[in-house]
Amino acid sequence: MIKLAFIFLIYDIINHEELWHMFFKNVDNSKYSIYIHYKTDVKLKYFNEYKVDKPLDTKYADISIVKAQNHMLEIALKDVNNTNFIFVSGACIPLKSFNYIYENIDFKYSYFHIADPEDSLEDCKDTLNYINKKYINKASQWCILNRKHSLLLVYGAKFNKYLFDKKYTTNYLVWFNNSYAPDELCYITYLSFIYKDNLNKEIIATYYNEPPESATTFANWEGMNYKYVSKKELKNYIHISEGELKHLLYSTCFFGRKFKPSASLSLRNNYYIEYISS
Repeated sequence: MIKLAFIFLIYDIINHEELWHMFFKNVDNSKYSIYIHYKTDVKLKYFNEYKVDKPLDTKYADISIVKAQNHMLEIALKDVNNTNFIFVSGACIPLKSFNYIYENIDFKYSYFHIADPEDSLEDCKDTLNYINKKYINKASQWCILNRKHSLLLVYGAKFNKYLFDKKYTTNYLVWFNNSYAPDELCYITYLSFIYKDNLNKEIIATYYNEPPESATTFANWEGMNYKYVSKKELKNYIHISEGELKHLLYSTCFFGRKFKPSASLSLRNNYYIEYISS
């Protein structure tokens, strides 16, 4: 039986906690787990019980983010029934119902939204001291991991297995310790290093040059191939039009970001709520 582990990485609140409550409300709780890592302990209305006891200190675009993700994976892996591990932020919203996601996810694979590898090299100068350039990849932090890959990633960061000499450690936290935004680099690169030419048999990939709604987690960046593309950098939604919202609901993405609390006014309509809670 598939059991989905939702791992929330938040600063203090879940911007649209009410919507997530509706998303989970009528679902058999044997089908999911929830884990929440936070920076500031603000009491949540519905999900406070799911917070971890000891969150790690984190900094923006720092290796500490990956360590926090690994910490959460390690906790979630203790439940032997968890098959897939879904990372979402406090600014994410559901764009499909739980049942739709549950029926359409394939537990055998991990899901990544991948950038052009050349885009990552400027951030990986030290990494080239450890591994070949051909293994370096970049992907959205908001991935979905299967259990096999989650175990590989947790244990791959725990040990310094050296190749030939101490310069060539296989610990990917060392590879990216001095990189910018290693949360976009570590997981996909380590799996590329492990599986080499067989990576495409292990993951379901979408790509940055494709429409962003093809990813499991939608984000609207300037310059993307998207009907409602952002005019400046990453769009932080304070409002979404009915046309764009319906476009996303009928696309293939499961979740969307970044939706600020004020966006709730345009999300509180019957067709959206019915769609995510059916």
